[in-house]
Amino acid sequence: MNPAKAFAHLFSPLGGDDAENYRSPGQISFLRAPFASIDKKALEDAEATYAFLGVPFDEGNVGKPGCEDGAREFRVASLDYFPYWFEFNVDLHGSSVDCGDVQMPRVNPEVARKRIYDAVRTVLDAGLTPIICGGDRSISIPATQALSDHIGADRKMGYMHLGAHLDMADGWAGEKYVSPCALARITELGNLNSDNVAHIGARNSFNPKDHVDLARSRGIRFHPMFEILERGVDEVMDEACGRVWDGTDAQYLSFNFNVMDSSAAPGVTATEPGGLESREIMRVAAKIADRGGPSVIEVSELCPMFDISGSTSRMAVCVALRIMAGVAVKNGNTIDDSLRRAGWQHGK
Repeated sequence: MNPAKAFAHLFSPLGGDDAENYRSPGQISFLRAPFASIDKKALEDAEATYAFLGVPFDEGNVGKPGCEDGAREFRVASLDYFPYWFEFNVDLHGSSVDCGDVQMPRVNPEVARKRIYDAVRTVLDAGLTPIICGGDRSISIPATQALSDHIGADRKMGYMHLGAHLDMADGWAGEKYVSPCALARITELGNLNSDNVAHIGARNSFNPKDHVDLARSRGIRFHPMFEILERGVDEVMDEACGRVWDGTDAQYLSFNFNVMDSSAAPGVTATEPGGLESREIMRVAAKIADRGGPSVIEVSELCPMFDISGSTSRMAVCVALRIMAGVAVKNGNTIDDSLRRAGWQHGK
């Protein structure tokens, strides 16, 4: 615990300065974090662990429109959480900065992808972990390239994707860099071996045979939903995490929340029945945190206009924060459990 740190934010607001604008902070940022420019020195000076990047890119989407608003709703949903997590006894206050949204030229996807790459690369070079919120699934292509280049050709990368679709199309309607092609492009990176790739949650018939054939020809281990039901989430995640983390120097984690059952996650671009339930995705978060967390966290395909009471965005935030809290525990960053509000007495 940092003895110089103020801890008033850990407790319920009493009024005055402690509660002022707590739910209406003026400028909305991820977890009420301060803003920082996408600049290496500014990020280094921020002394944070994570940098949130909004990526409102919807030009690679083949599902319902609207995921360009995902980062905005992710930020709003994060305001529903305090930074203290009692299950972990950790304080996430001050762990993050918000870098705003990467500016997206709608008429030029190539320029947009270059800007995504540059933003992620800058955060990584500054020594922070990017939390990227799209935007459609294709944002994973330039973002993973940024991690690949950051660690260099002589080091190994791991990649994990959770979603209902394999995204292993070699091409889609003549395009190579849209959402259904994401994993096909990513598995072409030179320092990403197929032995270090795991896909979790594929199901139903938006996984055409050519996608399955390409995944198998490249040696990609994917865990369909029926396998998760038969073996259980914990066993599957232990195997998948082993593939992605063991022997690798960096790991990319990609969430498309259509990995969840459509009843649990209506606010995505392509809902699918038969997916994970909320308690199961919390187990997924725990298993990832137990491995020390990833080098990049990405959330894509949130579609707020189809969400119900913001439940999908809230769940996505909860998963990200649980990973952050679990990593904090693993790193020994818990708070002094004897800490009390000034003037606190038992029973009052």
